[in-house]
Amino acid sequence: MSLKINKIINGPIPDSFLFDETKRLDSLKFDGQNLEVLDQLLLPHEFKYIPILNVSDAFDVIKSMQVRGAPLIAVVGSLGLLLELQKMSELNSDEIRKKIEFLISSRPTAVDLRNSLTGILPILEKEGDSDGVKLEKCREYLLEVYTSEKLQNRILVWNAYQELLAAFPDKKKLTVMTICNTGSLATVSWGTALGVIRALHSENRLELAYVLETRPYNQGIRLTATELIHGDVPFKLITDSMAAWAMKNHQVDCVLVGADNVARNGDTANKIGTYMLAVLAKHHNINFYPVVPFTTINKNIATGAEIKIEERPSGELLRVNGVLVGHEKCPVWNPAFDVTPAELITKILTDFGNWSPELLEEQIPK
Repeated sequence: MSLKINKIINGPIPDSFLFDETKRLDSLKFDGQNLEVLDQLLLPHEFKYIPILNVSDAFDVIKSMQVRGAPLIAVVGSLGLLLELQKMSELNSDEIRKKIEFLISSRPTAVDLRNSLTGILPILEKEGDSDGVKLEKCREYLLEVYTSEKLQNRILVWNAYQELLAAFPDKKKLTVMTICNTGSLATVSWGTALGVIRALHSENRLELAYVLETRPYNQGIRLTATELIHGDVPFKLITDSMAAWAMKNHQVDCVLVGADNVARNGDTANKIGTYMLAVLAKHHNINFYPVVPFTTINKNIATGAEIKIEERPSGELLRVNGVLVGHEKCPVWNPAFDVTPAELITKILTDFGNWSPELLEEQIPK
């Protein structure tokens, strides 16, 4: 899958659009040879960067959710593999394939990670190239995963912003709702859905953002709220169970969410609770938009029924910051994601255009 597919709506993007990078938090630091990632489990109380030296380190921080967010884990997994390939003097294709499968197993629902890493396989399988050439091309490809994410994210946020301007031509400022964390802490740039919220604020088009706390891992209260405070963005935090009442009693114009896996028909897997928001939005006649990069579109699956849903340990539900808040023998079901049916989605906003779900598949390169 190519990393370079885009369609800029109403371009070119002005230089002034989201130009102030001091307004965002850095999810990682990478200088070409050294990688550190922000430990997001410690937020908002402590900002600590963890050194990543190899694939094993990358797997650990992804599996533990010290880093999370589909675009970010794809970058961290790719850079973890790059660091090992930089030390590799001779190509070992079988070993590289094993490392790829190992990394993918860390978060099986997130298709960005799979798409980014398996992009190496055609390089390994190409006939005619020497092992040395293949190894260098693999390194170049993995670095491009990192560099292209920044470019594609800017296009994604711009396209989504343009869609909202077109959808609400008579509204000066919008009130939006979001779940989980889809900002700079989920990417290496501005973010997906939260990036759009940041763009609305930057362009003086945001009235208010309602942020769901996002149980059980609390990404909304720990991460999204932290980002919005850092960027001086107007918002109100609500519990997940307050979403319906907020929609009924306040003028919510649209719901903006991210995604970890999108089927060809538009069925969208995202943080648990997203499906609930889509149902509520439909009932209240509120537009519902997943904001996703091209790498999140899974051309290998037809519908959401084929998406593997990761289930997390019971302790993540029974404990808050390590403190047991429920009976330790309490039976738990803890899916990390749910799947929103395409018929509940207004449009899927991407870096290759904004599409209603029924038109999505024909936009995907074969």
